[in-house]
Amino acid sequence: MNRKGFTLIETIMVIAILALLMLILVPNVISLINKNNIKSCQNLEDSIKNAAKVYVANNKYQLGFSCDTAKEITIQTLVDSGDLKLTDNKLVNPVSGKDIPLSSKIKVTYNCTTKDFNYEFDEFVTNEFKLCD
Repeated sequence: MNRKGFTLIETIMVIAILALLMLILVPNVISLINKNNIKSCQNLEDSIKNAAKVYVANNKYQLGFSCDTAKEITIQTLVDSGDLKLTDNKLVNPVSGKDIPLSSKIKVTYNCTTKDFNYEFDEFVTNEFKLCD
């Protein structure tokens, strides 16, 4: 007898092997995508902080820092000064996909003891605009 097709058992075995491969691969791919999104988010945070550092370095006397007092700098200020470049005039959170408002602020505090500045995101603490967690 001349067979020109697959038997039911052969077809079921192929489907079972494919299902097993999917069970192994899909969670790994999802995990990899999540790690990349978090890394992109951390890179965005670093870019904003670095832009704030450049802005403060160029304007620290105009900003009038005193010991352990905080100044707030908006993302829009960083964009206007040219220290932060935007794509399509907006910032997008890589994790949530939502736009980050340009009115969001970075709190800059000067520590007289260490003679150093501390940068933290002020409005990114809310759930809607939380960057990397």
